[in-house]
Amino acid sequence: MRRLLSLAPEGHRAIAMGLSDGILTALLLASGRLLGRGDPMNAGLALRVAVGTMATGAFIFYVGRYAELRGTLIRAERQLNLTSRGKLATTRLGRVVLVEAVGDSTVSGVSSFVGALLPLLLAVGVPSVPPVAVAASIVMLAAMGAVLARVVAGSTTAWAGGLVVGGMAMAALGWKLNLV
Repeated sequence: MRRLLSLAPEGHRAIAMGLSDGILTALLLASGRLLGRGDPMNAGLALRVAVGTMATGAFIFYVGRYAELRGTLIRAERQLNLTSRGKLATTRLGRVVLVEAVGDSTVSGVSSFVGALLPLLLAVGVPSVPPVAVAASIVMLAAMGAVLARVVAGSTTAWAGGLVVGGMAMAALGWKLNLV
């Protein structure tokens, strides 16, 4: 837990993946309503979309992170020339891997929930201007791209622009699919 509070690179990944997943999933699922098609967004629907996004995001992150960490144990076994596979996973190291994967997926899930809920609640709060929630989502993605660029010493324009293009693509696809 101390590692996550210090925002180690693993914590960065969980937060970045969770926020981007939340924002993009909300855009995909709710763009029709966010852009004025059908009934306006309501708090109950916003909460349901955010909870669904959190659940799938956390589970997907857990599976990937746990597989990654277990793979590290398997590589360590090979380097140590251990004869039976999976022995390290049954030790204290295996429990540490499990706890770390659960912790990271929890951070990712909460980030996903927040990323989905914020723009949807904005649509609830400002129902007279439906596109404001989509615009806010795109701005959130641009800001996140700028922060990520700084963290990874990349191009702010490329990172922010890439996330903006992804957000616009999800909004367009969400409009076309008209899911909720």
